[in-house]
Amino acid sequence: MPKVTEAHSAARRQQIIDAAYRCFARKGFHQATMRDIYAEANLSPGAVYHYFRSKDAIIQASFEFDYERSLTLFEAALLQDDPLQALYELLNFFFQGLEGAAALEAPRVNVQGWGEALVNPPFLETMRQLLSNYLDVLTQLIRRAQTAGQIDPTLDPQAVGRILLSLYYGLELQKALDSTVAFEPYAQAIKTLLFSSTKP
Repeated sequence: MPKVTEAHSAARRQQIIDAAYRCFARKGFHQATMRDIYAEANLSPGAVYHYFRSKDAIIQASFEFDYERSLTLFEAALLQDDPLQALYELLNFFFQGLEGAAALEAPRVNVQGWGEALVNPPFLETMRQLLSNYLDVLTQLIRRAQTAGQIDPTLDPQAVGRILLSLYYGLELQKALDSTVAFEPYAQAIKTLLFSSTKP
């Protein structure tokens, strides 16, 4: 029997996540069933359950996948000589990723996921850990930018990091409520405000 490669497994997991997102966007997290998901993915029930035991596991894996996909970028950002430029590139990555995810109506699904996390302790713990990881990288870069004289040193670096996360998640919420919200003007305004107000 041919050995299943890691790349094949990753592609199949992503196929299932994408199918689930389409189902959740159409029917809602609680109304969509696993039957809906494997039909949407054009896979057998066994193929889906081989990778995910439940809808909860699919949503949780989607957030973890987004973080894992960004690890290399985070590591590169922390190694850059110019921390403010690294922040700029991270913003580009985040907003471009959000724009691409909107094609799957991911903002609608993610907002549902936030609500689910409030009543689902394991999911809440995953969300808190991912947010903590994002915040840690941003805080390190902001602190370095303060040392370099690029950002006001009197600001709390973690608070600035939380502001940046809020801007990202705020856009995702707006996109979930109104599909006509445009990413590029929003992203450009944030980058202009950040850079014009922080450079000495």
